[in-house]
Amino acid sequence: MGKRYYCDYCDRSFKDDSEARKKHISSLQHAKNRADHYSLFKAPETILKEESEKIPCKRYMTHGDCAFGNGCKFSHYTPPMIWELQRIVAQKNQSRSMRSLTNKVPGPDEIIKEFFENTADPDIAQEINTPLWSLPIELQNYTSLPPSLWPITAESVTHSEFGKWGL
Repeated sequence: MGKRYYCDYCDRSFKDDSEARKKHISSLQHAKNRADHYSLFKAPETILKEESEKIPCKRYMTHGDCAFGNGCKFSHYTPPMIWELQRIVAQKNQSRSMRSLTNKVPGPDEIIKEFFENTADPDIAQEINTPLWSLPIELQNYTSLPPSLWPITAESVTHSEFGKWGL
């Protein structure tokens, strides 16, 4: 048995040769199945725009089903579903506009300028000279601690003697 080609959209397989694949991909059923698959991932704005341009499907609204299914040229969305879509789109637009107002990302020049302005601040210079943490009580009695256990200060970082680490 030769190789088989499986189409995920159509849920079927057939002989894997270029002619069979071309014939299948150009078929109307494959095109419909592919379009139905990707319609599941449409943005709410797109769905709302498409559905608000259509008139409601009388058969779907009265009986709850339609022979044409997703291929129907009329809308299968009820008024509450349209309202919900409108609410989702409005909420999405509002959150997008709020994000753009509050989260203005600074450019590289602004970041560099802020960095150098803040390092020249004397309060920050004072914070750098203070140790980030002190020695735990258990280690305070030991006088010859290895450098990896020393409390970190600006002096210990800049003037460390790495030759002592092996002791």
